[in-house]
Amino acid sequence: MVPFIAADWIPASSVLGGFKGAVGISGTQIAVLLAVLAATAVVFGTAGGSVYLRFAYNCFIKPFLKKKSDGLDSQEHQNRLEAFYEGQADIYDETRRRLLRGRSTMLKLCAAQLAQFYPRYAWIDIGGGTGANIEMMNTFFPIRNFDKVYLVDITPSLCKVAEERFKRLGWTNVTVICMDASKFTIPKEDGEDLEIALMTMSYSLSMIENFYPIVDGLVNVLSPTGIFGVSDFYVSSKRSSDTTRQLSWLSRWFWSIWFDADNIYLHPCRRDYLEHKFKTVKTLNGKNRSMFPGVAIPYYIWIGAQHGAELSSLDDKIDETDSIAEEEEAAKNLAVAKLPHVSSDHVHGQGLRWRQPFDPALIPRFSTYIYAFAWEDPRTDLEFLDLTPDDRMLIITSGGCNALEYACKVGPARIHCVDLNPCQNNMLELKLAGISSLQYADFWRLFGEGYIPNFSNVLDTHFSPYLSPYAYHFWKETAGFKNLFKTGCSGLAIRIFQFVSKARGLAGAVERMCNADSIEEQWNVWEKEIRPHFLSKWLIMLLNNDRFLWGALGVPPAQMQMLLEEGSAYDYVVNTFDPIIKSSHLRDDNYFYYVCLMLKYTPQNAPSYLTEEGFNALQQNPSRLDAFRIHTRTIVEVLKSEVADGELTRVILMDHLDWFSNEDADEEISAVAKKLAKGGRAYWRSAGKYPWYNSMFEEKGFKVSPCQIRDEKMPYIDRVNS
Repeated sequence: MVPFIAADWIPASSVLGGFKGAVGISGTQIAVLLAVLAATAVVFGTAGGSVYLRFAYNCFIKPFLKKKSDGLDSQEHQNRLEAFYEGQADIYDETRRRLLRGRSTMLKLCAAQLAQFYPRYAWIDIGGGTGANIEMMNTFFPIRNFDKVYLVDITPSLCKVAEERFKRLGWTNVTVICMDASKFTIPKEDGEDLEIALMTMSYSLSMIENFYPIVDGLVNVLSPTGIFGVSDFYVSSKRSSDTTRQLSWLSRWFWSIWFDADNIYLHPCRRDYLEHKFKTVKTLNGKNRSMFPGVAIPYYIWIGAQHGAELSSLDDKIDETDSIAEEEEAAKNLAVAKLPHVSSDHVHGQGLRWRQPFDPALIPRFSTYIYAFAWEDPRTDLEFLDLTPDDRMLIITSGGCNALEYACKVGPARIHCVDLNPCQNNMLELKLAGISSLQYADFWRLFGEGYIPNFSNVLDTHFSPYLSPYAYHFWKETAGFKNLFKTGCSGLAIRIFQFVSKARGLAGAVERMCNADSIEEQWNVWEKEIRPHFLSKWLIMLLNNDRFLWGALGVPPAQMQMLLEEGSAYDYVVNTFDPIIKSSHLRDDNYFYYVCLMLKYTPQNAPSYLTEEGFNALQQNPSRLDAFRIHTRTIVEVLKSEVADGELTRVILMDHLDWFSNEDADEEISAVAKKLAKGGRAYWRSAGKYPWYNSMFEEKGFKVSPCQIRDEKMPYIDRVNS
């Protein structure tokens, strides 16, 4: 039973006093309501004790007991913030650790960018509060590397905690300035040549009343080569061009109203203006689900830079450490850790060294990639392509392996990689970024063995400067995989095969076949132990299912129909796999099937870019990586808008024309004919022996001749054989 509380216990001049008078409820009823709010706050914090009781009181009860300052000037703003924080400044860090998500990720992204370019530099942490971010940054980028660090905050109680923190840490290059950020200027005693290489705002942009002049002023403060990191709560606009940040109506309105009570303003205009005044280098939209089951607080991380800055050339020196683990240890002793091969026009250039701009409306159409690795044999391609360093190619991206094969083996002048699926291009970007940022041992772990520990962290610290914003966001969202080769649609087929193998007790036989010492031993295991199960009714049933064919194998119905016109699905499977097992040694010379069955490559049996020699050929010759252009459009769109007439010397269309209608095939073949130079060549594969569109090429002036046809005379054509 709640005891009686006097009706006049609430000051008449307070917010609650006005509410009580207007609504006509008693002080007891308001007390009960506040008690419920307090209990909810404690539960919401999922922790007990006086710390969270103080947090609950200061955030959910105290603001209603005192009349708030309503003015917009600096003094009124400071009074509001000080009233809010003075009773919880000493517990701020402990109570915000789970609430303010994304701060460490934002700092890691900033550190990765900082490591690329800087002479003498400084950092301004705007709204830095207690200084926790600066102490955290020391883990990723030593504070001693900065000539000066300024923590600017308008709240005296938080600044006092920060001063005590830096005194304890002994950092004499860190200065706490308690003032309105709009009035901040670099102290004269620190020198006019001091460059502001880094600015950060961690959950402070949303608390600034008049933010437009603040952002305008920061444009003039940040160095041309500097970066700007922000993490904060957000709500999206009703319709956003960036589908990754879109929130529902309920989320938009609930969180706006919820945070408004504490003078935190989430209107999307703040983020929009930030992105208008600065160019976006990286962005990540997330939801904080760590506070309470069913609660998802939207937050974002944004890294920006100045528009159109002129930069000097950079050092392309390779870091001499051997692995990520050694780099982390060495970072403690190095002044600045440089990342290799970042051209001057790439520094903070949105990670668009390779990726060409595309319509983000494509993103919701594709949830993942089909292939984590290419399924066409580049050894056979190179036998017929006659590639030279002067060639200019257009190919379909797929898993990116073949494009990298051509780059490390020959190094063509230009490689246009085209795929309408943004996720497929994200895979190639990841591989290019890995070559640019990792040492070989770590690159092999991820792309050779399918897994690198703490991939999400490595993504922030190493990959991020080289990835486009959309690729970074995609990999950050999908970073929890345990084996890269089990991801994507092809990963579904691999997982199904693994399940059936285990269910039928074939796992041991599969391993013996893949590690057989000879082709004869390999065939013996296949024929006697695996083949009877593999060529059973369940497989044929799957191959007759359009959804499985497209969703797991990337084979559309039109292509399957071409195949069936020349035989049954059973015949196709037999004619594909039997010659492979008879003619190709899986362990030593067929990495295509080996990786599907064993979920890893071996150093002796891997694509060329995964060998140490191939990796070094790419990493130590930046021009080979600069040759890549990644297009997220149709081939026809790229040819019409991105390629000059007669520019290309080689075009590789793989087998995708099998999917087309007559009209679409005619349009693409016409575009290819127009863009190919005299003497240029186009190559394609097909599920049919004599594709129906061959005649279309001839009508456009091509001389068509088969490189290989799989038939009774030649049952084995390459290491894929499909």
